[in-house]
Amino acid sequence: MSNWSSVEISLEKATELKVELFTAALFEAGVAGTEQRGEGTEMLVIASFPPEIERETISETVQTCAVVTGLVIDKIQINEVEPIDWETHWRTHFHPLGFGKFWIVPSWLEAPPEAEQILVVDPGMAFGTGRHETTSLCLRRIVEGAVPASVLDVGTGTAILAMAAIMNGATRVVGTDNDPDALIVARENAQRNGLSDQLELSGHDPDILQEEFELVIANILRDPLIQLAPKIVAATKKGGSVVLSGILERQVADVQAAYESCGLDYVEHAVEGEWARLEMRKK
Repeated sequence: MSNWSSVEISLEKATELKVELFTAALFEAGVAGTEQRGEGTEMLVIASFPPEIERETISETVQTCAVVTGLVIDKIQINEVEPIDWETHWRTHFHPLGFGKFWIVPSWLEAPPEAEQILVVDPGMAFGTGRHETTSLCLRRIVEGAVPASVLDVGTGTAILAMAAIMNGATRVVGTDNDPDALIVARENAQRNGLSDQLELSGHDPDILQEEFELVIANILRDPLIQLAPKIVAATKKGGSVVLSGILERQVADVQAAYESCGLDYVEHAVEGEWARLEMRKK
């Protein structure tokens, strides 16, 4: 087996968001894994490139990813390393994650004694392990707030939010996603947690369901949230709540305006890091 390339990338003027976007760009370019070290504006990102990516193109790839995310590279060092078994190596980075009584636990680990509600979820090809601020913001809303009988989770991903809603009292829960791979992961997670009979999954937009819900959650991104506003509002019962995330704090006003134009009232918003959760209510 050919050796891999471990690339140490020293970054200047780094922010948490820029580094996150940078590593996402690296993954799209074929990187198999990344590790971050350092604090403040000086960061070190270590990226593992598989053998099929030629050493001669690595520096160019890294520079391109930095430019598109607005980062300045101070130094790039490429080292040759033995092949890594990523099937087991990446597991060292995951651990049980708690939200009060509610805990997300990878299947290869034991839940802590204080966990009252346990959701077993392994990282997969879909967004949502609870570790990103947007997911944790929505989980806290579900666990700490009142969950009504009917819930729609738009862009369900791994179905963590939909399953958390079921475990916290919802009796009618639907998760939608336009990514077929995400729906496969969601079904596997529901089956693993014994929730298959209580969770309905769909690849359709909210309006196709022709149903109204007391709580609609959408943890996606700013642009699709704005584009889907009329459909999400149409799927919300009068007096029902809409919880939106996947947006930066500076994007809250834009998303709020889009939903106010569809007849919703502002309730509150919460912030974690640079990310935000916005809650609206249908008149």
